[in-house]
Order: sequence, then C-alpha cells, then structure tokens
Amino acid sequence: MGVHHGQVLRILRDEGPQSRAILARRTGLSATTLTHVTAQLLADGSVAEVEPAASSGVGRPGLAIRLLPNAHHVAGVHIGAGLVQLTVTDLLGSPKAAASFEFALPDTSPEAVAARIADEIENLKLLARTAHLLGVGVGVPGPVDAGQRTILASINTGWRNLPLAGMLERRTGLTVVLEHNVTAMAVAEARFGLGRGVPALLYVYLRSGLGAGLVVDGVPFRPGGHGAVELGHIQISQDGPRCSCGNHGCLESYVNERVLMRALGLEGSAPADLLMQVENTDVWGPTLARLTDSLAIAISLLTPDLIVFGGHLADAPESLFAHLRKHLPPRVMPHMRDILRFERTGFGSQPGAIGGAAVALDHFFYSGARY
Repeated sequence: MGVHHGQVLRILRDEGPQSRAILARRTGLSATTLTHVTAQLLADGSVAEVEPAASSGVGRPGLAIRLLPNAHHVAGVHIGAGLVQLTVTDLLGSPKAAASFEFALPDTSPEAVAARIADEIENLKLLARTAHLLGVGVGVPGPVDAGQRTILASINTGWRNLPLAGMLERRTGLTVVLEHNVTAMAVAEARFGLGRGVPALLYVYLRSGLGAGLVVDGVPFRPGGHGAVELGHIQISQDGPRCSCGNHGCLESYVNERVLMRALGLEGSAPADLLMQVENTDVWGPTLARLTDSLAIAISLLTPDLIVFGGHLADAPESLFAHLRKHLPPRVMPHMRDILRFERTGFGSQPGAIGGAAVALDHFFYSGARY
C-alpha cells in the first residue's frame, strides 16, 4: 500500500494542494483506496485539509489536501575530501539547522569521521527543535554499492569498501542511505531547485575534484548501480599529467583546486573566489577550453536540458558562462542547441548537505515506505 502513499505525497510536493478528485485522477486510484490513503496521511500529520482555491463551479467544492512541510524532518550529510557539511531539513528540503567540520586526510579514520557526524546530528536535532528524524542521507565522495550501503572507492579520501551506512546507523540509531555526493546534489536540484519539471538535469561540481550527477525524468542516473557520472575522468589528453585515478590527461588533472591554487601561487584552503582569481591568469583560457571540450562530450552522451554548476563553478565569473553559452551550442546536436541552459545552483554553500537530505526524503518519505 505504501506505493500509493508515495504517489500522493510526490504530487503534493511538486504541485501543491490538490482536491481528492484530482488526486484520484492523477494517481489512477479508486475513490475507496484514495480515501484510505489520505485518511492515513491525515492521521499521521503529514497532510492537512484546506479550503480549495476559489471555484466558479456550482456548489461548495470539497476540501483540498496539503502537505505539511514541518510534519517530519531528515538529516543530510555531505562528505568531501576533508570537509563534512550537515543539515536538518523539512519535507521540502528547507534547512532548519546546519553545521560543518573539517578533518585531516589521511590521518583521520573513517570511524572518527562517523563518530563526529553522529554527534553533530544530535546537536542539529536540538537546534532544529525536532526530537525525531525519519533518516539520514549521506552524499559521499565516490561510487556506492547498488544497495547504497557501502562506499566502493573514494580516490580523494582513500576509503575503499567502507560500510559507512551501517557505521552511522549503529551510532545514530537512524536508518542511513548513501549516494554519490554530486548525484545527491542533482537530486536536490530536481526535487526542490532549478530542475523541477526539467526532463534531464546534469549537475557539475568543482572542489578538490570535478564530479557530475544526472537526474532523468526524476530518477537519479546510477550507471552500473553506483551513482557516479565521471565527468572529471574524461581523458582529454593521452600524454597529459597523471590523474588521481591513475590515468593520464583526465579533465580533473587540469581542473581541480590543487592545480588552480598552484597557478595562483597559493597554499592552504582554497578561497571562495578561486575562479575569479584564476580569471586574471594565463591558466584561464586553457581551463575554459578543457571544460568546454569535456562538457561537449557529456552533452552529446547524456543530452541534458539543464546544466547546474556548484562548488567553485557556482562562484565563477560571468565570463565562464558567457564562454559556455557561445562555444558549446555549435558543438552539440542541433536539437539540443535551443533548449540547453546553464545555471548556478541556488542552494548556496551547502548543496551537498541539502542533496543528502533530498536523498533521505526520497527513500524514507516520498517512496511511501513508512506506511
């Protein structure tokens, strides 16, 4: 029966309050089944009945069903190379509290990171004034197994075959689901951001590495069941520098924090305006060219309608977007040229944590699994 609850909840999430008649028509459920489903959702406190919008029809229309965003909450976690960001959100992905912490690589064990995450989640529950969470979604820096329980291989952290979901469940007492971190960001954009209603969304993220995530018709693209779109490991030069993956000449070997910081003569943590500073160096032109080459390949293969940029790319100078808008359309199929859009993420500095929350909401609420 839970699948019917999920159908109704997703419609209310995406389209707002709806009458029972519209819900029955949209879901294909009988009046009896829909009445049973809405009664359970009302009793659970996930939805409420509200007066419908003004109607020109004859007679008094029935009450509409509306999602109550603060009825439940989830935790979202983003693990990067040396940085963890966390948030607690409502059912519409709106953050109620947030935190972050850094950890040293390779000195900090994954067990220590998991323990700190568990402590921070408890603190966030207090800040968000919620005693209960439906579950935890964790965006991790690498592909995960098909069951979304284990990190298979994370190049930037050195973690391999790490059963992180179980580790966190033992410490938090909550159910945990893992997802490739940039795929999680793409899910957040598709559910609550710029990608709502977009057939195919590609999310491109630059920090210590360069990753991508894809959502098609609302479904995260998980090639091989692992959730990773390896944009950064497209080989653009056979005799280029050695990449962290072991290959030579990957896009990521040219476009990552370490390489760009070196071009600026900087050490330590990367500044928020990293690409703004790189724009004024000789590295800028080759960086734009290599990024354009790789995106042209990705667009031809994946045919996204929208590309959303996060991390340092979200803070890039406008010249980057002007370059892409000018030089990418001529390099893709004609039917893509008029529909393709490029945008910066609207989720600020924590797209990964909100991405983790979006994954948790998909698994623990909008699937209807809890009913």
